[in-house]
Formats: sequence, C-alpha cells, structure tokens
Amino acid sequence: MREQFEYIRKGQDIRQNLISIKEELKTREGLRELQKLHREGPQILLTKLQHEDPKVRKNAALILGSLGSEDSREAILKAYREEEKRFVKGAYLEALCGFDCSDCLRELESRRQELLREEPAPEARKHQQEELKALNVLLASYEKTKNHFFTGLSKPADVILLTHPHYREITRSQITEGQTVLLKAGVKNLGGNLKELLKLRTFRELLFCLDLPGELKKDTAAEQLADSNLQSLLLELHEGEPPFYFRIECKSRMTPGERTSFTKNLAARLEILTRGSLINSTSDYEAELRLVETRTGGFYPLLKLSTLPDKRFAYRKNSVAASIRPERAALCMELAVPYLKEQGRVLDPFCGVGTMLLERNYRLHADTLYGVDIYGPAITGARENTEIARVTAHYIQRDFRDFTHQYPFDEIVTNFPTKGKTLSGQALESLYGIFFDRAEELLSPGGLILLYSQDPAFARRQRKAHSSMKLLEEWPMGGHEESALFAVRFEGP
Repeated sequence: MREQFEYIRKGQDIRQNLISIKEELKTREGLRELQKLHREGPQILLTKLQHEDPKVRKNAALILGSLGSEDSREAILKAYREEEKRFVKGAYLEALCGFDCSDCLRELESRRQELLREEPAPEARKHQQEELKALNVLLASYEKTKNHFFTGLSKPADVILLTHPHYREITRSQITEGQTVLLKAGVKNLGGNLKELLKLRTFRELLFCLDLPGELKKDTAAEQLADSNLQSLLLELHEGEPPFYFRIECKSRMTPGERTSFTKNLAARLEILTRGSLINSTSDYEAELRLVETRTGGFYPLLKLSTLPDKRFAYRKNSVAASIRPERAALCMELAVPYLKEQGRVLDPFCGVGTMLLERNYRLHADTLYGVDIYGPAITGARENTEIARVTAHYIQRDFRDFTHQYPFDEIVTNFPTKGKTLSGQALESLYGIFFDRAEELLSPGGLILLYSQDPAFARRQRKAHSSMKLLEEWPMGGHEESALFAVRFEGP
C-alpha cells in the first residue's frame, strides 16, 4: 500500500492505485496502514477530489470516507456541492456517512427536495435515483423513522388472508363480516372487520388490497402505484404524516438479477413520483409492497403493514429450526377439534418450543400440558414462550423413550422429527415404531394421537403395525415431503 500511495503522490496510474487501495481497505490491517499513510501526507488524497478524472474523484471520496478523518469532511462537502458529473455525487454522500453531518442537515434535506421535484431526461434518471438513495441513507441516520400508529382496526378493509391452500374453507368459515371469495392462496375478504379477522389463527399473513383499475404493467408500475389509493390508504389507516418507509417484494418468473433491477428502479421511481411521501428502505420499513406476477406478465399488488397490531402468536418469542409454524399448528387443532377432549391431559413427546401444546390449549382448554424434548435450548425456549402466553405447562428435558408419568394421558399431540443429517430414514422409521410402542404405555384407552408428520409413509406403516392404533382421519398437508396430519385412537391393550 505504501508503494501505491507513493505512485498516487507522483501522479502515476492514480485511478488504478486508488481502486487497489479501496480493495485493501476491506481488511482491518489495510485500514490501519492507510490511516497511518494519510496522517503522514493528508493532502495526497484530498487533492484528488479536484482531479480532472471524475472516477479518480469518486474513488478518492470513498477512500476518505472510509478513513473518517475530520480534516476530510469539509473537502468532501465542497466537492459534492461543486461536482458536475452526476454519477459521482452519490459517492460523496456515501463518504459523508463516515462523518458527523448534523450541522448541514438542512442543506442536505434541501437537496433531497430538489431531487424529488426534478424531472430529468430519461437517460439521467439513473443518476438522480442513485443520488437520492445515497441521500436517504445519510439522512436516515439522523432522522428517527416517524412512528406511524395503526388506527384502522374499526374501518372496513379489503384484505387477503394467506392460508393453507388445501384448507382455505376452514378460515373462510370463521369470517362473519363482509364478502368472501376463495383464491388459490387463501381468502379474499371485502369489507372485512379487522378486529375480528385478527382473532383467527389459521392464516399466515394479512395483506391489504389496493384499488387499481387493472393489473400493474411492468413499464408503468411506478406511475400506476403513485396514482392508486396506496398513499391515501396509508394515511387512512395510520396516525401520523408522511413519509412512510417501504420496501418491495416481487414474486415473479424473472431471473434474480432482473428482479433486483426491476424492484430497485421501481422503488426509486415511486419515491420520486410521490415527492418523498414514500421512502424506500430495505431494513427499517413500515410497509411492504408485495407484487405477484400474473399469467399475462403483469403484477397484482398487495400491501403488508408491519404496523398492524397482529398479536395472535405474540408468545412465539423463541423457535428452533424444526419448529412448526404457529398458524400451521393452529390449523392442525382446527381440523382435529372434533376429536379433542375438553380439560384433557395432553403430552407432546417432541415438544420443541411448545407451539403444538400452546395451540392445542388455545383451541380447547386442557387440564394439564406436558412437554418433553431432548434438546435443552428448545425446552428453555418453550418455558419462556409458555410464560409469555400465560399458560401453565410442565417441560422436561429428556428422551421420550425414558419418560414416565404417574397417570396416563388423554392425548398425545406432536410435530414429529424428520430425517436429516443426524437422523437417517431407517432410524426415523424405527423411531416411529418406538413412538407407537410408548404411546400404548402413556395413553389411556380411547386416548388420541394427533401426529403431524413430514414423513407420512413411515407413520402409516408403523401405525398399521400396531393393531391397537385405529386411524380416525388423515389430512394431507402438502409441502416438499407431502406431509400429513393423523388422528389416531388408542383402543387399549
């Protein structure tokens, strides 16, 4: 690096040496070395902010920003103000993120508003968007995201509830207000009651519909969204003024690169068309625009709000890789409710973080809940989740093969382990056999097994091998392994 720095001082291959130094700054050692060199000759890099080659100016600014030396801030600000090449301006703003800019926020905000009002030629839009994005990042570190409180619970809403595709009717049957329509991915509810909808436990996501005359076209999506009720809906559902921070999620047949380019340009253009009422943010956002590609190549837009007070599964603070999703567990209980016993004694021998037990208790109150798992962190998580849910349950870290209890249980409900790196198919089928053996010891005659299995062929074979186990019902649950839910009755020895 010292050699590269010396070449820059002599004016030899400046651009290439700056690029090489910028790469070396990715390591801690490289940064320390350059800080030392800059202290020895600070003007060597600072003077490159006035170099005739714009790419030299750009790389010099980025390097100075990484150094964070206060003697560079004014020089970078001055260069930003005077820069005529638009593709370089974003680099100055990126560099300024390494400095305290609190005394020039008014100037930077004024520039942002100027960019939002600007209508450049199509070929200049890319640089306008890049500068605006860099400004947003810089200003966001000083602006607290405006807290928008959701106030639309009492207003009728047009929404889509994403559900299990096989059991949409389960959710639809629980909706009491508004018009309902079954869709491939769930249930559409027009004029729905949000307060009541947020009591249902069998849907995964609630998405708001936007009022558009037709689907979004790829080339005019930003203009269509800006002209839609998107902004008015956000204001109607919230307390607080713009801007609203948003991101875009696109589900389409485009390649990853095409999709990234499309969403990036769409977000930037939408920000400009709404004059900053919507600000793109990939991390600290309040709204997600979900674009679903249609058969004709257009997009169906939906709106997901992180401000929506959905507390259905607030107890689920902890989870592990094998945890069942809470709405899937709730669906299992809804399907099996005719077989559940009120005030029953319930055991989960592979309890994980307690989701199956808690959803069982939500659907029909149990007398006692016992959870057993060999994995210590899961048991710790289950105890904390259950405390949050304000439910009483007993959790024991133990292999279920060694678990005993002084009285039999009325039900065993569980999300069974699946094959993986530590559990081969042969070992898993053997585990199913042991499970049904132990169930005969742990259940009262007439007791229920509610078994969610991602390897249903093993479950079917081992259930049939146990003559005391009568299949009451089997529900296909789909997924990669064509999972299934089994309701089995233990008829006694």
